[in-house]
Amino acid sequence: MSVKLRTRNLAKGVKRYYLDIYHNKERSYQFLDIKITPSDTKRSEKKRLAENIRANKELELISLGSSYQPEHLKDLNFNLFAEDFIKNYKYKDIRIVASAVAKFKDATQNKKLKISQITPSVMETYKTYLIHDAKLSGETAHNYFTRFKKVLRNAKIKGYIKSMPTDEIRFKNPNKEDTLRKQVLTPEELQLLANTHCGNSEVKKAFLFCCYTSLGMAEIRKLKWKNIKNNRLETTREKTGGQINNRLNSVAVHLIGERKNSEDFVFDLQIISDNAVNKNLKYWIQRTEIDKHLTFYCARHTFACLLLMNGANLKTVADAMGHSSTKSTLKYLNHVQKLQDNAIDNLPEITF
Repeated sequence: MSVKLRTRNLAKGVKRYYLDIYHNKERSYQFLDIKITPSDTKRSEKKRLAENIRANKELELISLGSSYQPEHLKDLNFNLFAEDFIKNYKYKDIRIVASAVAKFKDATQNKKLKISQITPSVMETYKTYLIHDAKLSGETAHNYFTRFKKVLRNAKIKGYIKSMPTDEIRFKNPNKEDTLRKQVLTPEELQLLANTHCGNSEVKKAFLFCCYTSLGMAEIRKLKWKNIKNNRLETTREKTGGQINNRLNSVAVHLIGERKNSEDFVFDLQIISDNAVNKNLKYWIQRTEIDKHLTFYCARHTFACLLLMNGANLKTVADAMGHSSTKSTLKYLNHVQKLQDNAIDNLPEITF
């Protein structure tokens, strides 16, 4: 194993330092952001800095597979590492990852927290905060915890931590089942909503359409007539990129009305903010006196449960929802099973 400091000649006499690394019979190179110009007056300082980086890299490689952790890795500020991780993160769930990190900062309240100080105890504190104090609903707390582990996993890959401080932590949200119940509408409640005035007719039609198609707010805003062909809905989920190809039943066809040009939006929701949409949903369900929190996620949950209650299998529902596997769909099956169990428990009693 060896780590050697070398320079590479660039244009106009400029030189750049890089590390020539030989480890596990493989050679690799790490270019440093340290350059020297012909007129540079700080050559010796820059060389010392490059040599320190080389020494630290060598120490990292030597310590691999041992319990020893170099001091320069232990002292890294977590907030700085997390900010850099988010800055370079390229996947679609970046907003959730950023929110998970923000909640972690709220839970720990320590701007000087080092990566080496993130222990299982700290992660237990974070978990408790997400469940009880962060004012999150449904599976959001669990999703934040899962996304935060991506940051920790990256820190482990880069050698800043030796093991995941979440390995022994089991995350179970005590509010999960009750929250899902609050977000699923029954056929009777759907009918009541259809018969009740909503302050914005486009919001009303769009929400009910989502209850029959699995779309969410992001998809319904962008839905164009070119996405509807021969009474079939063909689009992708904004959040995951999953494909949706669902047949439109008579209710969904009635809600969209007369066909327009292929580039026209199906629902006129482009100039109304998310906040205004949610206010319309809030006052609409208040008029029905239904004790549930109405959102476009509620529409997706309702669609999945209605399919299951009408005999669809788990794979069919997963495909209709745009899920990549049935894992995300299991919560709906569990909810429907619970409804069935409750219905059986409430069958009338007879005497003998």
